[in-house]
Amino acid sequence: MDLGIAGKAFAIVGGTSGMGYAAARVLAADGARIALIGRDQAAGDERAARLAAETGATVQMFAGDGSKPGEVEAAIAAAAQAFGELNGLAVTAGPMLAQTYITETSDADWQAYFDVQLMTTVRANRAILPLLKAAGGGTIVNTSAYSIHAQHGERIAYTAMKAAIASVTKNIALTSGKDGIRANTVCPGFIATDAAQPLMEMMAKKYGLPPLEALDKAMVEDFHMDVALGRVGRPEELGELIAFLLSARAGYLTGALINADGGTQF
Repeated sequence: MDLGIAGKAFAIVGGTSGMGYAAARVLAADGARIALIGRDQAAGDERAARLAAETGATVQMFAGDGSKPGEVEAAIAAAAQAFGELNGLAVTAGPMLAQTYITETSDADWQAYFDVQLMTTVRANRAILPLLKAAGGGTIVNTSAYSIHAQHGERIAYTAMKAAIASVTKNIALTSGKDGIRANTVCPGFIATDAAQPLMEMMAKKYGLPPLEALDKAMVEDFHMDVALGRVGRPEELGELIAFLLSARAGYLTGALINADGGTQF
């Protein structure tokens, strides 16, 4: 599908791996210019070079840690200066940290989730909104989680921040629509990203299967997850969804909360 994004410039926070990198690959293959934003300059440079060679697109890495004030803002500003404009943003950063119940979740745990999850998204969105307005409009996709629809007792801080991200995104959709800016939230389920690699390898040894097949099996037999499709999601599947939402093909979609969880909750 022609996404109508050739020549457009997109910043992907968390774009050096997982869903973010998968989205960058789809966008780049369709002719977009890509700014990968992440914490590790060297790793990001390698990923950017690989993606540029694979697609022929312009891909650059800009280092910035969204949990630290000023860093992701500086990375977005540098990307805008390098490309002359930015037309869209995806925020896919935000790992799961401590998994504890409320009585075991310290103030430090809450603060860590606040910085890594919510404020990374807030800082990136706040930085790009004036740039999108100056460009005559644009698109934002933020990632939340399926668990905001179905509580897990030991994920209270993670889920609270992911729910806040969904709220922030809907507010941006409401207040920025007049400027031609769309904003949507994706709620992924269990996705086989790079962060799941150690678990995949452990399950591969347990079941004697290739890592991804082993994780699919473990999802049902070890974790007892009720997923209609009976498997975990692939980063590429989320990448394609994020790229579509950023594209001209989703031109009348804003303020939406989109589940991509394989049928985890109905």
